[in-house]
Amino acid sequence: MRSALDCTPCFVSQALKFARLATTDPKVHERVLREVLRRASEADLGRTPARFGQEIYRFVRGLTGQEDAYLAIKAESNRLALALLPAWRERLRTAENPRLFAVKLAIAANVIDFGIKGDLTVEQIPAALEDSVAGPLTGDVDEFFTAAERAAEILFLADNAGELVLDRLLLELLPREKITVAVKGGPAINDALMADAVAAGLDDWVTVINTGDDSAGIVLGTCDSDFRQRFARADMIVAKGQANFESLDDSGHAVRPEVCWQSHCAGLRGDRACHSLKPAFRRRSRVAYRQIFAVLRKELRNADLRLQV
Repeated sequence: MRSALDCTPCFVSQALKFARLATTDPKVHERVLREVLRRASEADLGRTPARFGQEIYRFVRGLTGQEDAYLAIKAESNRLALALLPAWRERLRTAENPRLFAVKLAIAANVIDFGIKGDLTVEQIPAALEDSVAGPLTGDVDEFFTAAERAAEILFLADNAGELVLDRLLLELLPREKITVAVKGGPAINDALMADAVAAGLDDWVTVINTGDDSAGIVLGTCDSDFRQRFARADMIVAKGQANFESLDDSGHAVRPEVCWQSHCAGLRGDRACHSLKPAFRRRSRVAYRQIFAVLRKELRNADLRLQV
């Protein structure tokens, strides 16, 4: 998916927040701001937001010397999610439709995003989860789980730290032996890394790999060979998060993409590319896509991955 004009102020805001987390030096903040504005003015909007964001974060990390400015935020998100997990597990156990509840919670957990939602605080997360999980959802949940049963290999593309802890309740309803969870290969805002998968207790429960890349989305060209092979081999991909949606939309590998996230910007809610994805799960409004749960179904035909319509 190409970048929109509205992506530019978002890039600038995220870079400035990263710089302020990394250092208290106002001169560094100003330098970051000026450089990101320059780069944004020259950016190729034909590229995905994930590609441009990756370049910006690498620049800020190099300038500040701070490899992972969101490390403390991720640790606190994991701590909070782990504290909330028993109560959500009990609500899932007593839910009238546990599968539907698990799907809605996985989508709700995508609220734990400190990139686009730069003003989010850890204290706001419990209420945000409650508000989101209470929202309406349309789609065939049974079809999703049927697809999981039929799949030979399921690749689960994780998004944020803390969110991944709550994702476990959905993962536990999927065929465990088929699941591979993929986290990011390097710091990307508050996206989950291997340490966060360990904190979520996934490392000794399912196979966990990393993408070999530090993009907030999936930029296949810069992911390592192991991830690319698993991506090509999987016949069901569950993709969490807006950045994964934005980058996989134009990957050329997805067959009938359907995605799992909350839209964090107005530009995407009216994007025609979003409509063309025919999401399995969405809010009732066809204009304002607030939540989408997606599966990327792929078929290998004559050694080529082709788009199904």
